[in-house]
Amino acid sequence: MSFEEELKKKIKSEVKADEPMSLHTSWQVGGPVDYYVCPNDKKEIKEIVRLCNKYGMPTYVIGNGSNLLVLDGGIRGLVINIGQPFCYINRVDNGLVAGAGTPMTMLAKTAVEYGLTGLEFTAGIPGSLGGAVIMNAGAFGGYIGEYVRSVTLIATEGEEKQLSSEEIVFGYRTSSLIGKGIVVELELKLYEGDLERSRSKIEHFLSERRRRHPDLPSCGSVFRNLPGAPAGQLIENAGGKGLRVGGAEVSTQHANFIVNKGTATAADILTTITTVQKLVKEKYDVELQPEVKIVGEEG
Repeated sequence: MSFEEELKKKIKSEVKADEPMSLHTSWQVGGPVDYYVCPNDKKEIKEIVRLCNKYGMPTYVIGNGSNLLVLDGGIRGLVINIGQPFCYINRVDNGLVAGAGTPMTMLAKTAVEYGLTGLEFTAGIPGSLGGAVIMNAGAFGGYIGEYVRSVTLIATEGEEKQLSSEEIVFGYRTSSLIGKGIVVELELKLYEGDLERSRSKIEHFLSERRRRHPDLPSCGSVFRNLPGAPAGQLIENAGGKGLRVGGAEVSTQHANFIVNKGTATAADILTTITTVQKLVKEKYDVELQPEVKIVGEEG
């Protein structure tokens, strides 16, 4: 029995072959993956992980495909999409239990509806909660890692584990969760507060994002900020704003965004990234580090 046959036998979720990753990334680019599946529950994830270990099948985990550049040659292996079945939010004590597939803006708004404050800054952050906690996503001075009580994941051998906040190290756009397994659920510690003030903050953060960020397909911020030196400002001062390669462009609205003007390939975006890095290196002798994860093979 082949990997594909056994996988289809073990799980109920649809297994797609040669699925275009352009359908699953916010940049709307990327070649096909060998196999693609959106598991229904934790049990299916455990089965998938065990089978991939058995067959030596490489796995890639995605949420809503933001912060991800899949190259034009696609991905050899299996993509696991932690999506709709893992989108839920429940109140517990002074906090929330939420699935890893929960969008960040939904998380912020629902917390307020439950009478809890603290997550207003997450409104408008692209992506879902699982990826956000692994990369310790932040905005407007807040970071998701500050609010984590525990993380439930399916570890690399297919076993379920729960890590407390004391067992996790959070840094700037990183955490010790990287490589530990597939995050499926989080418990967040929050606080009761002034709900009208919280709603006002959410609207303010969303309006700031609409004002500052382009609405064309992008991955959000491409490069990490340096202490005291926002990447967008360095790129703009180095002459990178508006730089265009094929269908990819450094946004004229915010220079730390690379947008798909409609015809971009992953190769266009990758060339834009490296060109911007070279411009900033030549002007400031600084090497910009991408926040975006680049995976797959070049076409």
